[in-house]
Amino acid sequence: MNIKKINNEEYNKAIQLSLAVFTKCGTTDFNANGLKTFKKFVYNKELINELTIWGAFDNNELVGIIGTKLNGTHISLFFINPDYHRKGIGRELFNCAYANQIVNKITVNSSSYAIRFYESLGFSKIAEEQETDGLRYTPMIKIQNKL
Repeated sequence: MNIKKINNEEYNKAIQLSLAVFTKCGTTDFNANGLKTFKKFVYNKELINELTIWGAFDNNELVGIIGTKLNGTHISLFFINPDYHRKGIGRELFNCAYANQIVNKITVNSSSYAIRFYESLGFSKIAEEQETDGLRYTPMIKIQNKL
């Protein structure tokens, strides 16, 4: 597994992976409006350009991504190809994305199927499930330990 920052040519692959995993794994977390909202976000070049995106590659195939914004204080995209779930790739991506960042807290709006994964990374729920523009999510936070 090779993990590196995504370059501009790889953005489309990252968007396609995000959309494929979102529609396959998150079916209980969105309605038709939510799918439109998600697509509006991932196809908005301006918003995507605000993200720092890391990708996990198996040979040359992109199998996972993590996209952070606001200097790493918020995770906007975090998707792993379902064929690669439970193989440590998400944790590896998270560790790479945050290896050289000094961030006191990280927030994420988790899908229902990712809550346990985020909890395994040290995140805690800060509110019950919410819905915005057809997307259901649970706000979570990770407070980093200061060394």
